[in-house]
Amino acid sequence: MATSNDSSAHPAPEPEDDPGLRAAWPFIVAVVIVLLVIGGIVLSQLLRPADDRLPDNAAIQRAINDYYTAKNAINYTAFRDATCSRVVDGGSFPTDEAFRSATQSTRDSKGKIMVTTIADISVSGTSATASMTWRYEKDPRQTTQSVPVVKDADTWKVCGVSAP
Repeated sequence: MATSNDSSAHPAPEPEDDPGLRAAWPFIVAVVIVLLVIGGIVLSQLLRPADDRLPDNAAIQRAINDYYTAKNAINYTAFRDATCSRVVDGGSFPTDEAFRSATQSTRDSKGKIMVTTIADISVSGTSATASMTWRYEKDPRQTTQSVPVVKDADTWKVCGVSAP
């Protein structure tokens, strides 16, 4: 005779399937999608050169800075690279020797060119202007002038600045 404690007479009910993995599945998919999107963004930022990520205003400021950095360093190659092709190929662009001589002479008498501000950048398609305030290292008088810049082969370059 079976007693009420006999487990063989009354089998225990089967536990229902655990909904844990089924319930978590949409969240797992969402996390994977988010990670793929973030990974794609990070990868695209790493593979694209920094210059391609600059907005026009920052790229124009960099072009003007590169131009005057090259002049201050008396670096003809960098100066040529920072100048638009229209000016370089225009026939009046200085030779390496003429550039070095004139720049060194000015630098000896007046000091380096000190660009204090680049502001009021106005972009119109592939050309732009910026208002630049500068002075010579040995002269405290500041001058403000307009600097023309053009997009030359997808790179902003100084194009036809009158002085310094």
